[in-house]
Amino acid sequence: GGCLVGSSCVPIMSGAHFWESLASKTGRAVWFPNIPLRLVAPSPEAAAKGLDVVTFITVPKTSKTEVRNLLRTVYNIGVDRVHTANYEGKKKRQGNHFYHRPDYKKVYVKLTERWFPPKGFAIQALDGDAEKGHKEKVSPVKSGNKPYWLVNEHDADGER
Repeated sequence: GGCLVGSSCVPIMSGAHFWESLASKTGRAVWFPNIPLRLVAPSPEAAAKGLDVVTFITVPKTSKTEVRNLLRTVYNIGVDRVHTANYEGKKKRQGNHFYHRPDYKKVYVKLTERWFPPKGFAIQALDGDAEKGHKEKVSPVKSGNKPYWLVNEHDADGER
């Protein structure tokens, strides 16, 4: 065979044949997890008990089998079942300009074993947490008996 002048003599393979030849060599399995999975943080109560079902947020085109295979092969996580739900992004308005947040898919993965997230991973309440120095939220409506708003505080009987 002849090589073109100025080019290297590397056999040209089409895309599929190239990837098959690369993965067929022992110890050369190549994973390209191009799935953006974002783990939704559980509540502290659920995290303390352990989680059977973990929730992820991803792009709408991701399939159940892609998520299952990614978690099993790349992250070595035991997956029992996968459920999904598609959501439309919120419609927003800023002045006369309308836009919307991107659509997303929630993926609910049932694990084979109960998972206990690391401490500090769950969402913590900010309001009223005295240990962290947050002051307690006080509602003016619910904080005891307040005089009627039309009654003048100086007049005990309500006359002017």
